Amino acid sequence: MENQPLHLRYKKPANDWENEALPIGNGRLGGMVFGGIQEERIQFNEESLFSGKPSKVNLEAHKELQPIRDYLAKQDYAAAQHHANEIFLEKSSYGDRSDFGMYQNFGDIAIIFDHPHHALNYIRELSLDEGIARVSYTINGKQYLREYFSSYPDDLMVLRFTCSETQSLHMTFRYNSGQENSKVFVKNNNKLILEGQADYLDFQASLLVTRKGGKLVSGEDSISVQGADEVVVYFNAATDYLPVEPNFKGKDYATINKTLISHALEKGYEALKTRHIQDHQQLFHRLSLQITGVDDKHLPTNERLVNYRDGREDAGLETLLFQYGRYLLIASSREGGLPANLQGIWNNSNNPVWGSMFCFNINLNMNYWHAQTTNLSECHMPLIQFIDSMRASGRISAKAYFNVGGWFAAKKSDLWRFTQPYAEAKNGLFMGGSGWLCQDVWEYYSFTRDEEYLRNIAYPIIKESAQFYLDFLVENEDGYLVSSPTTSPEHHFKLEGASYSVSDGTEIDHRIVEELYNNCIESSRILGIDEEFRELLMKEVVKIAPTKIGRNGNIQEWYHDWDDAEVEHRHLSHLYGVHPGHAITPAHASEFVYAAKVSLDRRGDLETGWSRAWKVNLWARLWDGNRAYKIISNIVKDRTNDNLFTTHPPFQIDGNFGFTAGVAEMLLQSSYAGEIRLLPALPDQWGSGQVSGLKARGGFEVSMTWSEGRLTSATIQGKPSSQGRLRHGKELTAFVIPENGIYEYTRIDPISWT
Repeated sequence: MENQPLHLRYKKPANDWENEALPIGNGRLGGMVFGGIQEERIQFNEESLFSGKPSKVNLEAHKELQPIRDYLAKQDYAAAQHHANEIFLEKSSYGDRSDFGMYQNFGDIAIIFDHPHHALNYIRELSLDEGIARVSYTINGKQYLREYFSSYPDDLMVLRFTCSETQSLHMTFRYNSGQENSKVFVKNNNKLILEGQADYLDFQASLLVTRKGGKLVSGEDSISVQGADEVVVYFNAATDYLPVEPNFKGKDYATINKTLISHALEKGYEALKTRHIQDHQQLFHRLSLQITGVDDKHLPTNERLVNYRDGREDAGLETLLFQYGRYLLIASSREGGLPANLQGIWNNSNNPVWGSMFCFNINLNMNYWHAQTTNLSECHMPLIQFIDSMRASGRISAKAYFNVGGWFAAKKSDLWRFTQPYAEAKNGLFMGGSGWLCQDVWEYYSFTRDEEYLRNIAYPIIKESAQFYLDFLVENEDGYLVSSPTTSPEHHFKLEGASYSVSDGTEIDHRIVEELYNNCIESSRILGIDEEFRELLMKEVVKIAPTKIGRNGNIQEWYHDWDDAEVEHRHLSHLYGVHPGHAITPAHASEFVYAAKVSLDRRGDLETGWSRAWKVNLWARLWDGNRAYKIISNIVKDRTNDNLFTTHPPFQIDGNFGFTAGVAEMLLQSSYAGEIRLLPALPDQWGSGQVSGLKARGGFEVSMTWSEGRLTSATIQGKPSSQGRLRHGKELTAFVIPENGIYEYTRIDPISWT
């Protein structure tokens, strides 16, 4: 096999799912490859296999809202919290087999080979460039090769097994079902079927075995190949999930599996592989990053990690982890499917930590921070479509719990579009959830400037969310509009020796709603509609509680200047205005920039994988590349597994995605108003390099080279006549894209960022 620079490579099979197995996926169908010599294991998932079922909503819950507000007005936080947890909210969590859905393990494809365990020249690898996993080894002079991929254009998984000598392939295929209520049988001598039910949903997996030479022998629950020259397997899995309320069922999954496999068989392996690679590369090859320095690409990936932890520099490993985040998004989020959940589409448990759900008090949001900046706009659409589909449920939650209009979603959702708040309040009474989701809806437009999308998709979602907050916010004792009752995600404040979560106003809620109103105002202007509603928002947005600086010099997390129950808490909710928001930036120097740095210093540089990734993005937005790099280095050292999955712990994919987003923010930042910042947070360790294909808001694509910390060239591509401003060092330069669509930046400022 070629030593491709963008691959994960190992000299032994995987034993551990979370730490060693390698992921493949097409957005819907995922596999984790172990690469065993005598027994191969490919654990597989299908995006819609969830437990649970559509939840019932307490339509009278809103009658218990006012008592909480009354307690808060009297500063009786203990009573407010008790009323929220025990009376207002219903308990709903992962792991309790409630209606709330948990992402499920579909099962394993087990392949038993009739040859010795010991092999020479063993290589297990994942090519990020092609989206293909491979296993190769030599036994008794025979060279064996396996290739696995999950195809988006043909919507199935394909496995091929070859050997350098004819009649040398002997193997048996079985399933190890991940679901108790299931059965396995053989159909037509060459198709292995797994069927069953997971709570509410029915499912089927279908595996068709084809071969050149040799013969097939089928058993009751297995298929064996004897003496073949080549074996190709076409595999699919599906459920009867249909994204149509209220039942969410009805898809003819068995016919779909049969049809997709039949079409794949007609095309044949080489055509499927070619189509898969072309599809993958038209996304993956859009962006290239090279950082000058050590690149130990000749070493196995796990050895590179050991060396990095021992202090050896490896810029190539950092670049690989950056591109891995792009690979994982392509593999777990494609148009027409569900968004990437807490583990993307890969999960080996029926009771995964946090249910492997859609959690939008940071995690689901972070999954898509790099979708636009790293040129994967199409991969953003599953999230936006999912948000749109939540509105029907969100209207019910808004009315049931708050007796208001618009649509609302609290913190988490599942396959069934769960949107209601839930107990405990520290987790489930986050009032900024739907507003935060609307940031993704807006960002798609901010980057693409697709006005048809804005009119038909984005604006209806954003406007209806704004309608909820117009009704929900209340005026406080200082005359400001605040979010009440609410919590700052998963955190507590200390007051008179006790800790509480339920409060009357949080910084994150206020910045989210402020941003939402402003985006809705701008959308209305662009589209030339809803002037009266726009004027109402313009009147209300200035009343929202402002960012406040506390007695310790930090940005206050709550409206009142309370102490943190956990100073180094993993969430950085009060810094939403720095990132992912845009309210606080060194481009407009203010006391809040310094207060944000104080807040970050107080939180520290450690904590969970995704928390560290958020800190990378925050320090990048504050133009401190060396501090951002310090955290990047620590993520690689002690929050990255051998298969480059980042870990909370345990594995959560948001850490990978946040890492990639953070690197992109260090190299390029942009604003809706048209300012593009070149190398705003370049660390000393990345003194020289080049990048092409980064995206900036306004529909621009940026390429740059730099040497010894100084920009040497920059190219901006965009629509002719579009314009903006380039910021590099202390210089701000206006630009207009010429008729050829390419602007060459020639005024290179010799002063690098300080």
